[in-house]
Amino acid sequence: MSIPPEALALENAHTGEKGQPTLAKAYAILVERWQSGDRDRELALHLLFICWYSQVEPDHITGFVTDEQTTVELQRVFNDVFQYVEPQVEKDPEMLYVVGLMAKLASWVLGDPHEWESRSERYRQLYRDQRPGGIDPAVFAGRGAYGEYFGSQARVENGY
Repeated sequence: MSIPPEALALENAHTGEKGQPTLAKAYAILVERWQSGDRDRELALHLLFICWYSQVEPDHITGFVTDEQTTVELQRVFNDVFQYVEPQVEKDPEMLYVVGLMAKLASWVLGDPHEWESRSERYRQLYRDQRPGGIDPAVFAGRGAYGEYFGSQARVENGY
């Protein structure tokens, strides 16, 4: 895992019953790493998640101030990161699962909803071809808010 420990700590502070709105602070650390050239897979996954999640959840949960500028930035960063990882996605069951599920749940925050819905359907088929029984929730353990969110989704019987 190559995300900075302070970003992971902020993601962890967001989770659980007493979760705090710390994702905006985690995002600031992660996006700075991305913009400085770090292209680690784990960093990409966390950025994709925070960009998506922060557009579908209210400010008091995420810590973002939702305005048009922030929304545009989050969508742009999501798509920049996605464009970088896209060549790997179809061979990576975890990426197929998380990107496909995000697109299924809230395609409209990612760009053209029809494009993202279509991509979600294709990714689901590819993911299920590679993991017919679904993804093991344990792969998400200890991975901050990203892991907490997708680990709980992976526990849904016959989910995505």
